[in-house]
Amino acid sequence: MSGDFIVAPRGRVQPPRMLSWMPSRRLLLRVVDFIAGEVADDKLSEELRHFTEGEYGYFSLSAYTSKQASKQAEEIMAVIRESLLPAVAEWYPGDDEVHDFVAELVDLVKQVQALEPIGQNDR
Repeated sequence: MSGDFIVAPRGRVQPPRMLSWMPSRRLLLRVVDFIAGEVADDKLSEELRHFTEGEYGYFSLSAYTSKQASKQAEEIMAVIRESLLPAVAEWYPGDDEVHDFVAELVDLVKQVQALEPIGQNDR
C-alpha cells in the first residue's frame, strides 16, 4: 500500500502545483516515526506517534493550521531538511534508490520553505 505526504503548510504562499511525496506506507510511517523522535515539542511528538501507531497512509502539513500548529509544521520541515537523510543512510546503507527517493521529500520541503510567508493581513 502506498502513502502520501503532502508538503503544503498553511502560512505560506501555496505553490502552483501540489507538492506531494508518495512513498510506500511502510516508508511513510518510518519517516513520521523518525520525525516524532526528533521534534522538541512533546505534544507534537505524541501526535506523530499516534499517526504511526494507527498506520495511517495520508499525512499533510496543511493540517497544522493555527499559529502554534504552524510552528509545529516548521519544526517537522526542519527535521526533514536537517536530519532525515543521514537517518535514511543508516536504515538503508548503500541503497541509493531509497536515499534518492527520500531526497525528493527533502527537496519538496526546501521548495516550500523558499516560498514567501503570508503576512497576517493576507489571511
